[in-house]
Amino acid sequence: MMKSVNDLEKTQIRQWGRGLDGDITLRYAARGHSMDASFEAFARQMAELAPAVRLKKDKDAAVQRPTFFIGGHVAYQALPLDRELEPFLAVLGDGDRLADRIAPDVRARLARLSVPALIKVYITSHCPFCPATVSTLLGLAACNEQVRVTVVDGELFPDAAREDRISSAPTVLLDEQFRWTGSVDAGELVTLMLDRDPASLGVEALKGMVEDGNAAEVSRMMAHRKKIFPAFVELLIHPRWSVRLGAMVAFETLAEEDAVLAGGILDPLVAVFAEVDDMVKGDLLHVIGESGNRAALPFLTAVVTGDYDDEVQSAAQEALEKLK
Repeated sequence: MMKSVNDLEKTQIRQWGRGLDGDITLRYAARGHSMDASFEAFARQMAELAPAVRLKKDKDAAVQRPTFFIGGHVAYQALPLDRELEPFLAVLGDGDRLADRIAPDVRARLARLSVPALIKVYITSHCPFCPATVSTLLGLAACNEQVRVTVVDGELFPDAAREDRISSAPTVLLDEQFRWTGSVDAGELVTLMLDRDPASLGVEALKGMVEDGNAAEVSRMMAHRKKIFPAFVELLIHPRWSVRLGAMVAFETLAEEDAVLAGGILDPLVAVFAEVDDMVKGDLLHVIGESGNRAALPFLTAVVTGDYDDEVQSAAQEALEKLK
């Protein structure tokens, strides 16, 4: 079991709470995990020790583990105790103070970041170097909301650490593609954020964009690079309706801007069609109809006449009529 808040930490939280100018909301999600009770207990202690903290349980958060949310771009899948309490309180109370720790030239370059940079940092409670790394990453997030930081305790959630092949702390992952072990240079990290090819963005990065209402930006990036990003197809078959809707909006914008490129969505969607449920099939058929690609006619005809649910066949018929 993870240790509870000790007397020294209680004093630290009380002093921090007395310095707050107004109420602060701490959102948290409990997902039926064995650690839910520990996270909820920590949240209650925060509210008791710092009365300005208002708790809000997020029942719709799409997370697999208990999580604290700070604003819209910082998440803690960790109990911020011992050395980790200070950066947690800093970002919860006033992220600007963490931003001030980032060198001015790095902040200036980071201001140019226009697509999400998803950073995950693995820590452990006894790691002496983790708090400094976390503070740096939270400072970058405070400078630009496109920087999304998730702090994960690899000992608390060993399943997550195994999935990401984590063997030491701190380990920092950017977009699930790049990793650093040990100290991280903020300037080097920002350089990599800016130099990334948007076509290599992962599902979570694109999902964040469409859920934030930036579907048009996803469309613009694909049109600019004359390429339908591989992760974009994953958005179109995502289990969450809101994600699929955002992706469909992005695709309709793309079809208006570049009809030839939009037509290229046909083969990837046909390839995954059999794997998805009927609701997603209906959405894919809508996208195929919007693609303008008449090469889809035989496929759509086969769906209309095949052994499919009535609603799926109806969606295929609508797509056929759209393309004829």
